[in-house]
Amino acid sequence: MEDTSTTPSEMRLSEVPGMPSPEMELTYSTAIPMNGNTFTENQEVRIGLNVPADCFVDLKRAYLKYKINNTGAAPVFLDPVIGGAAVIDNFRVIGGNGSLLEEVIHYNTMYAAMASNKNVDVVSTVGHLYEGASLRPGKTELVATGTADLTGAGMTTITNAESRVITHRPQSAFFNADRYLPLGYTQGLSYVSMTLAQNTTAFITNSGTDAATYTISEVELHLPLLKPGPEFAGMFRSAMSSGVPIQIHSVGVQNTQQAIPSGTNGENTLTFSTRKRSVKSLMNVLRLNASITSSLANSVSGFVNCDITEYNYSVGGMRIPAQRIKVETTANGKDSGELLANQQLALGHYSSDLRGICSIDERHNADPKETYLQDAENTSKKSSKCQFSLDLESYNAAFAGKNLAGQGLPLVFHCQTGAGGIQNTGAVLADLYVIHDVVYVLSGDGILTANS
Repeated sequence: MEDTSTTPSEMRLSEVPGMPSPEMELTYSTAIPMNGNTFTENQEVRIGLNVPADCFVDLKRAYLKYKINNTGAAPVFLDPVIGGAAVIDNFRVIGGNGSLLEEVIHYNTMYAAMASNKNVDVVSTVGHLYEGASLRPGKTELVATGTADLTGAGMTTITNAESRVITHRPQSAFFNADRYLPLGYTQGLSYVSMTLAQNTTAFITNSGTDAATYTISEVELHLPLLKPGPEFAGMFRSAMSSGVPIQIHSVGVQNTQQAIPSGTNGENTLTFSTRKRSVKSLMNVLRLNASITSSLANSVSGFVNCDITEYNYSVGGMRIPAQRIKVETTANGKDSGELLANQQLALGHYSSDLRGICSIDERHNADPKETYLQDAENTSKKSSKCQFSLDLESYNAAFAGKNLAGQGLPLVFHCQTGAGGIQNTGAVLADLYVIHDVVYVLSGDGILTANS
């Protein structure tokens, strides 16, 4: 139905008709590892993307499936927010000519940051069924010392010599591009490379059992394939050979790291390096160094706030925002709302009133607990659910963020830490995830490259 703002069809003197949609035959393919059947900590799992000629892949609907096997002597508990996805430490996609199409270091922590910004009901239902997330994911877990009995915490348990099947949809630029990937038109064999996390990072154990060992097996990557008719395939190859750029847009993340030294109170200046041309937003997550290699602690989604009271960034030499973002954690004047507002802006969730966040524990009890920020971390040893973020996108379009590709344009995280922070018990690792635009370009000779 046309309204008054639309030119009526009778008055349209020029119009380019839309191209007809080609018929596509949908089939499914299951890719398996090329380098073995069973894998353990720190090993690489390499999955070839075997796609028939002239086929497109709907990677948004692809999913990973694998079995986690507890090979230790005691029960292990999966991460409360992302479950068995915590075993994926680094995630890469390599093109058929050997070019790096995507790399996410500490992929499990990035995925946990995204999942903690989902509604707690989504994480405890869909996340639990897919990946084994906790039935009470809003509950805060210890980042040190350990818990005597985790059975009642709602976390998914794998007992000794037992297994759990994990289904995971990759949080990846390559798997969430805005168009079908024409992998059936590329040269060589593209593949996914996953480096598995350390035993002590991937799981949580009861106190007194600071050990965990595991393997993963039966790894499968399920790919929906779309095969067009020969006419469209010929037209597509003609377009490639004629020099028409075949471009697919997506949004990816780059990880870079710094440390907040032990016992640091006051002004902190952490300098990160990136050379991305279109930085859309920044997301900083903090974790206690010692907890990352301790199976007693929440290693992956155990975020901390270091009693930070205010922060901002230097981006290309300019302080953004000029007035610092307030983050007071104490009960008197607690200012978690501004922190969350900037997080939602950075993730593009600001206009959604339906999303919620995974930061309320014991909702079924008479006295629910808010776990977004933790006061007196150095004594409670409890994790938070917060991240420190900043939106840098002027409008919602490709290549609309800050250009940091030039020399001498570092990112600097300025923050004011306090005496109640966990950094007073040990050093803290800061993972900065730079969220940026990426464009995959398919050349006429079938070479797929990534520009960002």
